Amino acid sequence: TEFSDIDPLARVQYEGLSAGCYVRVEIKKIPCEFVNNFEAKTPIIIGGLNSHENGFSYLRTRIKKHRWFPKKVLKSRDPLVISLGWRRFQSLPIYALEDQNERQRMLKYTPEHMHCHATMWGPVTAPNTGFIAVQDIRSSQSC
Repeated sequence: TEFSDIDPLARVQYEGLSAGCYVRVEIKKIPCEFVNNFEAKTPIIIGGLNSHENGFSYLRTRIKKHRWFPKKVLKSRDPLVISLGWRRFQSLPIYALEDQNERQRMLKYTPEHMHCHATMWGPVTAPNTGFIAVQDIRSSQSC
């Protein structure tokens, strides 16, 4: 590569660290609960957002109700908890189908056994990011 003959520290500034490298991260102002509940066997995942991912916008997604979902259909403007990339948020999606003139026709309910479009307000995310949506985050199962 074009960076092969430069100093390794300068190369890291241009390319960033390669996958599999170990890094030391110093974090200030950690709550005491983190230190008290720390387990060395459990990995800590550190993530971040790009500068353009800090805003909110309308998200247009393609969605299909899972066949094991207990209700027959999802209703437009009913709240859903969305897990999208690193983010989890609540939104009120509006469902639509594209007609033959490439217009979006709003749907009152999701169609059965078909994909449709859902438009919702949420954090800006990279295209083709997978997501999952649930209606209720409380667990109904007893352990």
